[in-house]
Amino acid sequence: MNITVNTKMYAVIGDPIAQSLSPKLHNGLFEANGIDAIYFPVEVKSENLEKLVQGFRLMNFGGFNITKPHKLDIMKYLDELDPLAQKIGAVNTVVYRDKKMIGYNTDGFGFIKSIEKKLGKKVKEELTILILGCGGAVKSVAMALADWGIKKVIIANRTLSKADELIEQINENWPGKAQAISMEESELKKVLPNADLIVNGTSLGMNDAPERTPIAKELLKKDVFVYDMIYSPPMTQLLKDAKAVGAQTENGLEMLLYQGLLAFELWTGIFPDPEIGKKLLEEGLK
Repeated sequence: MNITVNTKMYAVIGDPIAQSLSPKLHNGLFEANGIDAIYFPVEVKSENLEKLVQGFRLMNFGGFNITKPHKLDIMKYLDELDPLAQKIGAVNTVVYRDKKMIGYNTDGFGFIKSIEKKLGKKVKEELTILILGCGGAVKSVAMALADWGIKKVIIANRTLSKADELIEQINENWPGKAQAISMEESELKKVLPNADLIVNGTSLGMNDAPERTPIAKELLKKDVFVYDMIYSPPMTQLLKDAKAVGAQTENGLEMLLYQGLLAFELWTGIFPDPEIGKKLLEEGLK
């Protein structure tokens, strides 16, 4: 790689950041598209975030991605926010152009793109989507779904007050689109018959506890699409159970892929080949 003074710089910032697959994805995409750019991970503590952003302004930066725990705090140091990012209240992508830093949130787009083709003949305006959990990614996805125009998004969470808080924010911007329930089995049973898609937005099923699942196997039916935002392991217990009852399944790798592809497009004006991107991520996981 020939790095010169003209090489455009990009980064992903977070704490910790060593696990990020973004450098593998974006450096591969820059190379595949013949773009003179480099992308690298930067670990930064919250107290140094402002200094880092000021430093980026002095360098040949085109933009950067943001991951935990900085998606909210970063907004204080930007010049503008995309309207959807403002409603979500979190930013995962920044474009630096003409001395202006503009914040976007591509997480929800990543999720929507990963399910769009798999919905078949289902019309988005008739979709009811049940999301388990209430973390940062869930917030972005739920708001993007409401903005996209689905019929209803139901947020199920162990702490009901957190789910209530989120649906209040959603309904403020998209009236009547959201409903909150607790994650009790009795509550899930009431909404599951109307759910077209079940999404796991909790950490249950990750590598540290692969046998755990947010929803009992007996509650799953073959006519529902089951989606897990987790991509490592690629087949969680939830997805194994869903497959066993004949349901359509998907893990979170394509959500990761498409949120990255949109960030790449925002920076370069090029929407890259998803097949190349997916291959790069799969190599990174190995």
